[in-house]
Amino acid sequence: MPLILEDAQEMGPGLGWQPEHVVVSLDQGVREEAPRIWCGKGVTNQGWHLTEDEARRLAGTLTAAANLSVGEPADQLQLPFGIVAA
Repeated sequence: MPLILEDAQEMGPGLGWQPEHVVVSLDQGVREEAPRIWCGKGVTNQGWHLTEDEARRLAGTLTAAANLSVGEPADQLQLPFGIVAA
């Protein structure tokens, strides 16, 4: 099930069309001492790695945004660099 409302994208010559979606996975390479969370666009290499703390902060921000979108109260959002949004 697509998580974002964008038009479908062509995957490549002869591969057809696919709706955009978000991929989240946990990986740990041989040189990393702790696993990292990958969050990216579909099956591309467009995305970023998150630490456990960053993933928890993003989850909290997404939950607060979802709550606000349906008129529910949201906790304060902690933005980067210590900025707090109501």
